[in-house]
Amino acid sequence: MDKLEKLIYSYTYLPSFLYFGSVGLIGFDIYCYFINDSEFLNEYVETPLTILFFYMTYLGIKNLKKKK
Repeated sequence: MDKLEKLIYSYTYLPSFLYFGSVGLIGFDIYCYFINDSEFLNEYVETPLTILFFYMTYLGIKNLKKKK
């Protein structure tokens, strides 16, 4: 996982793009489910997207703890 973390942090805007992109897609999927009664993402896309969201949250918390 250290190689993946280094790859993500090697690009300037990639961490924020991955985090907020996953938040936006998950949020739009929830909106479509409750308001439009349709699915925007299927389970094969939603599961890796959720894992990506939690992994980026973990990296952000880990980076925050290093700075303190």
